[in-house]
Amino acid sequence: MKVHSPLLQQCFAEVLAEAPKLVGRCVDAAVVGLQEAEKKGREVAQRDRLATAWWHLQQLKPLWVRTYPELLRKALQGEDFDASFSRPMPLSESTYLSLVEDEAVTESMESTRLVQSVQPLVEQELSVLDALVSSLIGLDQIRAEMNPLRPEIFVRVLREMFSANEDDVDIRTLWLRHCGRPLGGELKTLYGRLVQMLQRAQVREVGYRVRLTAQSPSGAGRSGGSTAPGALRGADGRSLPDTGFDSLPGDDAGSGLPSMPQLGRIRPRFETQLYQDFFQREDSRYEQPLEPAYYRQVNREIAAMEQAAASDRIDESRVLENRTQYLTQYRDLPVVDRPAREVDISTQLSQRDWGDYATAHQRSRVLMELKQKARRVAQAVGLDVVRTLVNQVAQDPQLLAPVREAVVALEPALLRMAMANPRFFREDVHPARRLIESVAQRSFKYNDEFASEFESFFLPVQQAFNELNASKTEDPDVFANALAGLQHRWDEQDQEALKQQDDSLQQIRHAEARQALADQVAWDLSQRPDVDHAPGVILDFLYGPWSLVIASAQLSAQDGQTDPGGYRKVVSNLLWSVRKEVTLKRPAQLFQIIPGLLNTLHSGLDMLGKTREETKPFFDALMRLHEPALSLRRARIRGDASASAPAPLEISTSSMSMELDETLPATPEQRKPRQNAQPWLGRHEIEAAGFADTVPTDFAELHELEPTQAGATDDAGSSQPDHEDDQEINAAAVLAGLREGDWVDLYSRREWLRAQLIWASSRGTLFMFVSRGGCPHSMTKRSCERLISGRLLRPIDSRGVVHKAIKNLAEQQARSEEPVSA
Repeated sequence: MKVHSPLLQQCFAEVLAEAPKLVGRCVDAAVVGLQEAEKKGREVAQRDRLATAWWHLQQLKPLWVRTYPELLRKALQGEDFDASFSRPMPLSESTYLSLVEDEAVTESMESTRLVQSVQPLVEQELSVLDALVSSLIGLDQIRAEMNPLRPEIFVRVLREMFSANEDDVDIRTLWLRHCGRPLGGELKTLYGRLVQMLQRAQVREVGYRVRLTAQSPSGAGRSGGSTAPGALRGADGRSLPDTGFDSLPGDDAGSGLPSMPQLGRIRPRFETQLYQDFFQREDSRYEQPLEPAYYRQVNREIAAMEQAAASDRIDESRVLENRTQYLTQYRDLPVVDRPAREVDISTQLSQRDWGDYATAHQRSRVLMELKQKARRVAQAVGLDVVRTLVNQVAQDPQLLAPVREAVVALEPALLRMAMANPRFFREDVHPARRLIESVAQRSFKYNDEFASEFESFFLPVQQAFNELNASKTEDPDVFANALAGLQHRWDEQDQEALKQQDDSLQQIRHAEARQALADQVAWDLSQRPDVDHAPGVILDFLYGPWSLVIASAQLSAQDGQTDPGGYRKVVSNLLWSVRKEVTLKRPAQLFQIIPGLLNTLHSGLDMLGKTREETKPFFDALMRLHEPALSLRRARIRGDASASAPAPLEISTSSMSMELDETLPATPEQRKPRQNAQPWLGRHEIEAAGFADTVPTDFAELHELEPTQAGATDDAGSSQPDHEDDQEINAAAVLAGLREGDWVDLYSRREWLRAQLIWASSRGTLFMFVSRGGCPHSMTKRSCERLISGRLLRPIDSRGVVHKAIKNLAEQQARSEEPVSA
């Protein structure tokens, strides 16, 4: 495909700029996954195969980081493109199968599985990107298969790159199998960035051409291409995003419509089953015209509403008094313990903030005036659906009260959208739904409605919502423009925080990559024949801090350097120098290598940020191991009349640290390196990541860092709120349920902060949260679980608020249908 759109070319440039990091992180994650599978393998052949797979993957990473962007560029521009790859291989066609080997079929199946594993991870972002890109390339409806940035392209290039560098199909299949989740995560982030870029450029989204598909008689699953009854499909056959409603039980379910007078009421009395049916079906029942009885009821409702209008006037002083009373009563309470203010569609709002639409009466008047203009049943039901969902969102306790009031105040503008598109709330790409969702998600950054930073967020939202109400239009572009303006403002505000966040993430990701490489280095060192009889203290040093030194040097080395710093080479001298039976016979050789050996060891440990105080126990133990040969040297010097000065290496053993016993032989556990559960962090990395001002013990991994800078307690017992009556919490399950992007309330420095999980180590042992201003808060798994158990770290349900409102309607219907026990 030759692309001429400058915006699409800009998207390609963004993708290609990110491609090296994308493939690098995917390889790192696949290596970790293969290593885990190797540890769990029961058969020797299986473990060997897995070890070979991750070893080759690791060796090829530098090459792929350079070549993947160029291969991807050719695919994006349509050079040498095989469009058939985008479709699953037709395994049922025997004529095709006869032309390929079984191994090729297996690999193709793995490629298809990889695409299928990536799709659910990116579905939300990809659906919006499909709409935007379809518009860019001049289509009037969404054609996902025409999107040059679809996941299939990335998978195809990955597979081609694998094939070019590895002849063994089994190895390539293992690589594909372990790339799904990391690739999905990378594409999710990338697609989100592209969507934001196109939305800022005011690209208009096209929509799906929705059709209903019948259930396959065979009842086959998704892979067979069948769908549930009434499932929504785009013109390309892809399922539309789930609205939250389950499929109706049969064709008769919800088939009856309310009477025309019921449809004309300001508060219709019909079950939520109608809303489910309305979202799921687009049949002729909803397209029938409204009858005179409907309009008579609307007129009666308006007359009654106007009679009651006098009692519905806003008493601004009363509204302000209620708000002040709440502020006075609860401001001193911890934000997590404040009761949520009640808000719904009948709430009287501040006229100073929301103008004419502050009154419930005025908002209801807009509803009924639109009902007067409605011509189809779908419009009348759509208006009631909007009001019902606004009421659901307004009662979401996870949202701060001003945000819920804003959604209520926006009801008139949302009602006008329903006249043009009665079912717009089921479309997660509709600008009106996206605006509400984006404002809600942004508001999760804040947990205190009285804080100044929340006010600076909320005032532009209030202004944008008032302008939408004033526009009195059915054009969804006004919502898209409002969101673009807010998003631009948020991006500007986030620049400094994101820079600080990126710096912290870079530090801790580097530490994780260094630890993964160090584990491999330690395993390599353990395979050397000269480690068999080395003392335990030497093996601890080699498998611990020295493997970190070698890994750190390799990660920062320029291309072509095989042993930067000479840190691998010095291992041979170190192991030789502690073999007493050899050095006593060749003391001169030992004296010759010791100065260079010590200089290299100190240089490497200095690079890690180790202080001389931290490394002193090891060097003292090493000196004691060298003592037999040094004693010979001293004896020779004393007997040599020509000696004019004592040997420079003579040190009194009584002054040396005895913390490490160099005489102990290596235990079976010491002879076998183990993978560290969590990466070792240097002092500067601990500070950058937001850990406590404590450091790991000499040459030890990071076992436990209490997050006083980031965590929950400033001094024992004094900062923890009393929750004796709380039920026991399964902290491990709560922590396992957290995903990157989730929000939590975190007690830190005697203050409840709203923080977001932005990173978790691949093994789930380290976590980084970020609070206001990009301030990092990192902690170990054990610390997280302790904070959760003490109710000092509380996850926030920040799922899509509109999706949640729709599901709540379905659940209400389910509860209403449950039999009442006698």
